[in-house]
Amino acid sequence: MPEGFDAAFCARYDDVRRLARARLSREQAAVSTGTLVHEVYLSLCRREDLQFDTREQLLAYASQAMRTLLVDMARHRLARRRHAELVPLTEGAGVADDGAAGPETQLAMAQALQRLGELEPRLLRVAELRAVLGLPLEEIAEVLGVSVPTVKRDWQRARAFLYDALASGPC
Repeated sequence: MPEGFDAAFCARYDDVRRLARARLSREQAAVSTGTLVHEVYLSLCRREDLQFDTREQLLAYASQAMRTLLVDMARHRLARRRHAELVPLTEGAGVADDGAAGPETQLAMAQALQRLGELEPRLLRVAELRAVLGLPLEEIAEVLGVSVPTVKRDWQRARAFLYDALASGPC
């Protein structure tokens, strides 16, 4: 466990809980907000590679852990439903990492984000900070140490990549 993790997590517990509540409002996961927050804590406290100096960095780690946990839950639900109907993917005003259409959408988004991270790690960070955490562009620029116009371009590229990946179907 990284030094100071307990204190940092406790200080940001309400923020992590709000993030979990927002994520679960878009998910079809049968898990409570408190359970998800505690699972995130357990997941993060096992990691030795965490480095966080700001609130946003801790929340970014928490968001990644939530996404991973929810994707694992979706895989488990799909394994139980061998003959599930595929739900068509639809895009609204923007691309977001949510599973509103069910576990199929959630898994497709997870795969698209993984491919994006393999090709362009910074675009993945921008997508996670913007779509998952909902941070404003200015805060993302501060966290990543780049300019706001760079974040705007990266977000535009990440959205286009994710839209194309979801439209083309599973890999």
